[in-house]
Amino acid sequence: MIIGFLSFFSFKAKAQSFNAGLIAGPTFCQVDGDSYYGFHQLGFTAGAYANLPLDDYFAAQMELKYSLLGAHSSDKEVNEYYYPSFSLRLHYAEIPIMLQYNLGNFRVSGRSLDFLTLEAGISADVRLRATEDTDADYQVTTSRWNPISATANAGVHVAFNDHLGLGARFMYSVVPCRFSPNPGWFFNQYYNKVVQITLTYNINSPLR
Repeated sequence: MIIGFLSFFSFKAKAQSFNAGLIAGPTFCQVDGDSYYGFHQLGFTAGAYANLPLDDYFAAQMELKYSLLGAHSSDKEVNEYYYPSFSLRLHYAEIPIMLQYNLGNFRVSGRSLDFLTLEAGISADVRLRATEDTDADYQVTTSRWNPISATANAGVHVAFNDHLGLGARFMYSVVPCRFSPNPGWFFNQYYNKVVQITLTYNINSPLR
């Protein structure tokens, strides 16, 4: 799939080779639509990417990742509001396609911002498994959650050197991760809401 993506864009690329690398880091998650609030579910993501320069500043990137998302009750919700303790874990295979813009044509105090890259895109998410734990009542509830959803992604990447970098993204479902029995256009549906921090390692070519 990644090779096909690269072939599709290759006619636009100045370079004859693409970049490839590894990506991993924590995710801070919640689900809009349930009764719990806040990024209290700590998960993680890990995978690989292929990046194709389109010109001096634009690039297209495709990724294949495993991500653990979900939701978790806070101490305040349990101890002060008397909500039942709750933990939801959603396991996904994600395929993000991102358009990136490097800020190398901007300068601050004479220094190029080529170490900064803005990115935006969308991912197709395949649900692998879902588990819910409410007051120690553990349930495997995979069937309640949509097998395929989609998520909008926007973020920034900072290159430390030719190979190492740090990325931050905000992610929100554009196709619900779960429908209630009587969903409306927005209400009574469930949406993943995620802040993701990742360390990237570029294997075969410089990041900038």
